[in-house]
This record gives sequence, structure tokens and C-alpha cells, in this order.
Amino acid sequence: MQVVAISPPTKALDLPEIRARVASFLPRRDCLQCMRVSPAWFQDFAPLVWHTIDFDKDATAFAAVTPEILDKYGGFISQTLNISTFEHIQALQHVKVSSIASMKIQLPNNWLWRATLSDLLRRSQGSITSLNFWCLPPQPNTFVEQRNWAVHYMQVNDVFAPFPSSTDPRSNASLGNRLKSLSLTNICLTREGFSSLLQYSPLLDELTLERVMFIYHKPGIPLYTGSALRYLSADFAQVWCNDNLDLSAPCLLLHFPLLEKWHLTSMTRPSNRTIDLNNLDFSSWCPLLKTITFGSYDTDTEAMSALLLSNFKDLESCTLPAKTLVMSTTLGLVSLVDSLTTIRITGDAQDATTTRFLSVIMKLCRNLQVLSFETLVYDVEAVEKSQWKCKDLRELRVRFKGLDTPQKIDGCIKKLCSSRRSGGIALTRRKDVDMISTRVVQHLLQFKKLRTLWLGTEGYYLPCSPA
Repeated sequence: MQVVAISPPTKALDLPEIRARVASFLPRRDCLQCMRVSPAWFQDFAPLVWHTIDFDKDATAFAAVTPEILDKYGGFISQTLNISTFEHIQALQHVKVSSIASMKIQLPNNWLWRATLSDLLRRSQGSITSLNFWCLPPQPNTFVEQRNWAVHYMQVNDVFAPFPSSTDPRSNASLGNRLKSLSLTNICLTREGFSSLLQYSPLLDELTLERVMFIYHKPGIPLYTGSALRYLSADFAQVWCNDNLDLSAPCLLLHFPLLEKWHLTSMTRPSNRTIDLNNLDFSSWCPLLKTITFGSYDTDTEAMSALLLSNFKDLESCTLPAKTLVMSTTLGLVSLVDSLTTIRITGDAQDATTTRFLSVIMKLCRNLQVLSFETLVYDVEAVEKSQWKCKDLRELRVRFKGLDTPQKIDGCIKKLCSSRRSGGIALTRRKDVDMISTRVVQHLLQFKKLRTLWLGTEGYYLPCSPA
């Protein structure tokens, strides 16, 4: 038998692993050219050409796609964005278009559209991991108006059909879908339907709710409280529903016993009921909730401080806008001194008062490990006078007055690294003692565990201090 020697690849692009890697960085036009090189290249570049169909950009081109083309390439379609017309749904009606992993859809206002959309979702039930359903806001944009229009109503079967009831004792959550991320905007959904959706989405990890109405809560119908969801994005009023006819409806958080992170997009309180912020205990619903992010446009510092003071136990991480760093929120953060390890402040620094409040936090929050406030410019003299007690600090992202160019920042970082390697002693010449960079280095040397430092340009990973 004759043995034919197989020549090893002589170029990097002869390896399919390299081609697949390169393809992920190329625009669609270049991938189309690469598909024509050889059958092997075709297999590596075709999935990238067909991976994403954005109907805001590709509607005209995709309308010209024939069933024969979809028969050949439809299986590569993984993401569909901005589906907003019946024609968009029709264009995807092909048996080979059955591996979609991500969809962004405007909820149809026509029953025929919904029926065909349900067919599309059913075909892709084994592959869809991310769904984004949205409706245009009603006019006027009120919850009363939203409730009055059928276009805003979503049935669970609109998402995955058929769905058993969450109260059916014969139901088995292991038969559910593969959904990991769900986003709903301007939608109306029954509370029982939402409960079923959670039960039959055992992998659901991330949920975004924006102006969603959960209606027709019935106290006699048990709600599913075993969701594995870990990340929630919703405003304060949203978790208390938004339906004036359902004042007895319980907080949505009871569905999420494993919730770890909550992006509280707004502290606006529900208009349909009075909530006593001083008597809430979110840990009774979500004992693992350790991370809170307050919305960047929120200004209700009274409500924020009330939540921090009374409603979270053992909170470890808090992100808040710079404009809300006032006396009340500072007290709220300091009240969590035993557990708080991460503070991230977004937006522009306000004034010198903001710096003083932050100095109070750095002095009292002794367990702090991460501080990020990238718009803050510290005066090194003020820093030297303050007594930062957070000796376990591992990541610091602030600016210092006087370190205002990449060259000065790089010089400061090099000094710090050199000093750490020499045993934590600031090595400076006599004439450099009063330089800003030297004073910054001397201040930062006290934080032996500091590993990540950002002073205005890029993050630096610092060497360990000698034991």
C-alpha cells in the first residue's frame, strides 16, 4: 500500500483555527471575498457573513434572498436584530433558519404577524439564548394608556409555545427552553404568565425590564419562586408592578432567590402604592444580593440613602452617580462599613464637597478593595492630610492634580514599581522630594495589596510588594 505524505501547513492561514480567528475581525465585505478562495475557506468565513442580520441595515439586501440561498446558508444565521414588520418575519420563514441564538423584535400588532413569529420562535427554541421584545411607547406615555392598547400585550406563548401552566403539578422545568437573557420594554404581561416564563426558563440568568406592566395577579394562584436569575435591570417602581388594579401584587424580587446583582435604573417610587423604605428587607427575598448599581440619571438621594441604610444586608459593591454623593448617601455607604469592598462612582465629579465626602468613605470603609472614580482629580496635599484606612485596597482608579500628561503618569508608575521592588522605599533624589509624582508614590506605597492602578491613561498591573 502506498503511503502518501501529508504536507504540513506552510502558512498561518492554512490552518482552519487561524482562519476562523481572523474571520471574526473582518468586515462582511472581506469575508465574502475570502469565501471564494477555496471550499475550506468557505466553511470558515461563511458563518461570519450570515451570522447577524440587522433589518435596520440589511432589509433591502435580505429581501432579495431566495429560498434556495436560505437553504444553503440559513443555518448560519445566529442573530437577528430590529425585526419590526411582517415582511421581516416572512423573510426568515425557512426550515433552515432554525439556529437563531439572539433576536431583537418589535412585538407585532397583528395576529397573523404573531402567529408567524411564534412559528419562527418555535423552530429556534433549541438555540435561542437571548430575546429582546419591545413596543413603541403609547401616546400619551402613561401606564393607563399602555394597559388600554392590545398591541402591548404579550402572551407567554408568544415567546415559546406551547407552555404548560406554572401551577400544573405535572410540569417539569427540565423541559424548558435555553433562554439565558430576556429584555422586555413597554410590554403588558399577566403575573401568572411571567411566573410560567420563569419556571420554563431554567437557564435564565439576566433580565431587563423597562416600563413592563404585570397585571391580573390572583392571590389564589401560587407564584414560582425558584428562578436561577442572577442579574436584574429594573427601576424601583418596576419591581412593585405598575398596575393600579393590582395593589395586592407582591414584589417581583420574590421570584429571584439567587439574585446577585441589581441595576436599579431609577429610584422613582410606584405611583399606585406607598412603600415604606425604612421597613423593607430585600435580603428576605434575595439573600445573595451583594451588588447594587444606581441609575446614572437618578437624583433621589433621599431614597438611595434610605435603601443603603435599611434595606441591604452585607452589601459588597455599590455603583452610583457622582451627583448623588452627598451627606445622606455617604452615611448610607458608611453604614455598610463591615461588608462594602467595592465603590464605583460614575459621571463628572461635582465640586470640592464631593472630594470631602469620598475622603470620609476612604477613612471609614476599612474593608474597601476597589475604588473607581475616574473623573475625580485629587489634590495630593488633601490626600496626604486624610487618613485612608482601607489598607486592603487592590484597585484604584482616580486622577491626581499635576499628573496631567501621559509622560508624567508613566513616570509616576515607574517610580512606584521601582519603589515596590526595592522593598517599599521611595527612591528619590533630594531635589525631587516635593515633586507631585514622588508625593503620590509615597502615599500609594502604604497600600501593599494594590495591584491595579489607573491614573488617567490606562490601567497598570503593579508588582507585588515584598513581604
